[in-house]
Amino acid sequence: MKKIALFLACTSLIGFNMTAADNPAEPIFKEGKEKFNQYDDAQAQLLMQQPIDTLAVGSALLDGYDSFLKALPLDSVPEVNKDGSPKLDKKTGKQKIKTKYSKDIVNIIVGHHNDFVVVGQMFNEQQNYALAAKAWGIYASLPSAEFLGDKKPELADSTVAQFRYYEGVMLFQAKENDKALAAFYEALNKGYDYKETTDMIKYLVGLSVDKYLQEKNYTQCSELLNTAMQNCPNEAVFLLFKGILTETETGDMEQAVKYYKGAAEKDPTLALAQYHVGRYYNNKAVNLMNAEENLNKTDEELGKLIDPICLEAKPYLEKAVELDPTNSEAQRMLNWVNDRLSK
Repeated sequence: MKKIALFLACTSLIGFNMTAADNPAEPIFKEGKEKFNQYDDAQAQLLMQQPIDTLAVGSALLDGYDSFLKALPLDSVPEVNKDGSPKLDKKTGKQKIKTKYSKDIVNIIVGHHNDFVVVGQMFNEQQNYALAAKAWGIYASLPSAEFLGDKKPELADSTVAQFRYYEGVMLFQAKENDKALAAFYEALNKGYDYKETTDMIKYLVGLSVDKYLQEKNYTQCSELLNTAMQNCPNEAVFLLFKGILTETETGDMEQAVKYYKGAAEKDPTLALAQYHVGRYYNNKAVNLMNAEENLNKTDEELGKLIDPICLEAKPYLEKAVELDPTNSEAQRMLNWVNDRLSK
């Protein structure tokens, strides 16, 4: 009986050790903690006016943050009873889970919230734009980071918007245009300066549209423009791009001109929109004049068919030339329209 009892006791002990195995988050947490300590030590050196390696210091903060994010979902240890059996939750019937490092991780990150601004500026001064963007992106993200629970730092929306804009500028400098665009959308939606933000968005969308059209990647181009129009509903240029996409992909000018007209109405100063609507009516008149069934018609008979269309083309082409005198095609079409209407 004593042997059996001893065997059972050993079995319970083995079971306990296996169930309460080492926390898989522990080594990652320790790596992250070491990085934060390196950063803190360097800050102390700065206070004593000692030189530091700013790249290494800034990287330590970002690496520590990355390690902590990896450790958080792993920080779970199954709870056991004294005999090594699983400790069950009475409500769910499942084994209870406890965390060991999560509270420290949250406190350390929150305690360094403002340091991400400092590090971002350090990287910006070194022209390490990708890391500057990462630091400022983290700073802007923490007030809404769910993993911080009720420890989320408070930050005005205007400040979040400002740093999302800075993040976008850094990503643009780093030639990460897709990520930059996402940051600018966040800045805009948080209320950052409308013109500054939309100017960057329009520029980046224009670059992507050109790339996608050259690649004949029409689906992604359409998705890009849908997102742009959703975030910037007042910007006519995205309607213009949508018209260009439609015409390029399908050749359906009747559908494309709806977007061109919408762009011209929304922003009468958009020269290309004016031109494309004028071009639509001009080409419609020319095609009708050259149609086989109309070849034998007199000028008077042709005039009844095409002059009304020329009259529709005229104001758009005039506006296009006024806004962009270098558009020789618009001028050529306007000359033809005026010549046609003078007969």
